Amino acid sequence: MRSMQQVARDVEHAHVSQMFYPLMQSLDIAHMKLDIAYGGIEQRKIHMVAREELPKLGYKAPTCVHTPLIVSLKGPGNKMSSSLPETMIMVDDSPEVIEKKMNKAYCTAEDVEGNPVLQIARYIIFPRLGKLKAERPEKYGGDLSFKTYEELEDSFKKGDLHPADLKKAVSGAMSDYLKPLRTYFEENSDVVKLKKKLFNL
Repeated sequence: MRSMQQVARDVEHAHVSQMFYPLMQSLDIAHMKLDIAYGGIEQRKIHMVAREELPKLGYKAPTCVHTPLIVSLKGPGNKMSSSLPETMIMVDDSPEVIEKKMNKAYCTAEDVEGNPVLQIARYIIFPRLGKLKAERPEKYGGDLSFKTYEELEDSFKKGDLHPADLKKAVSGAMSDYLKPLRTYFEENSDVVKLKKKLFNL
């Protein structure tokens, strides 16, 4: 029943298909002979079914790795989805596309709750790059440099960092971080074709 909460909002009146889904996903892990089940944190309960029940059927319990769930660029109540490119940053997006998407992203001044731009900084930029710089003209206070996410959040919450400056900084950092992946896609057209086929682009 724990895993049902991931596929049915009303557990007491769930459809039969929703009851089977956690089991089918668990068996997918077994039949693909996966050592590691990787997914967003919302998959945790379903993965726990796999860990607890698969050994009873003679399969190995998978190691489960979960990532934080980043909300849609459109704002709270949604998650990034490959079927809606405007809601997420694709790994091969050009700097221009990243900037365009980021400029349209939900980012209310001084509000840190459900802010996708801050979440990208928190879960992607700081763990990998360890810093973030917001470049601003001197008349607007000059550049701001942040060594930790906490510093960034505090500055934004106080109103010292404007949403437009945050978006520009995060957009630039994401473009730099994704450059090796863009290069890989540019040099491997077969991978691009496979990506388009997988995501129906």
